[in-house]
Amino acid sequence: MKATGIVRKIDNLGRVVIPKEIRKEMKINNGNTLEIFVDQDDSVILKKYSPVEELDRLEDYIDTLIETTECNVMITDTDKVVAGSKEMERYAKRPVGHGVKQAMENRNTEIIETATEANICEGCNKHDKCELGSVLISPIIKQGDVLGAIILSSENRALGDYESKIAETSSKIFSKQLGL
Repeated sequence: MKATGIVRKIDNLGRVVIPKEIRKEMKINNGNTLEIFVDQDDSVILKKYSPVEELDRLEDYIDTLIETTECNVMITDTDKVVAGSKEMERYAKRPVGHGVKQAMENRNTEIIETATEANICEGCNKHDKCELGSVLISPIIKQGDVLGAIILSSENRALGDYESKIAETSSKIFSKQLGL
């Protein structure tokens, strides 16, 4: 744990303001949920909470999506790739890219016909060949809040209505499984 040198008072309602610099660095936005931990030495620790990471049997969902759609699969929260099919393991824990952020902001299922890795994840080396083929992104929404996305990709064929319906249905199932 590193010290920031910032000190804040708790107000009469028990609130404390997280400084803008820390919120920006940690990508904490209005409406984000924080998990509170108490350490043995009386430290209070705030951690961004990802309900998508808490899903039980995430691998079973991924396997079912692979069997049903014959696509590669990734599951994200609002910040990073949480899990994926074997072919997508290299993306685990990487920040989501602009294509995923755009789909989550628009709250719509979107298809990118010739997606690059940068559409899906940040941190792609621009000199690498990073084409993923056709990619479908379906946001996971619960009670009006975007919690993540289901991503399907295929290098062999264009994705369409069938895959959209499967991804949207899966997103709705996920949202019912997520606690908040």
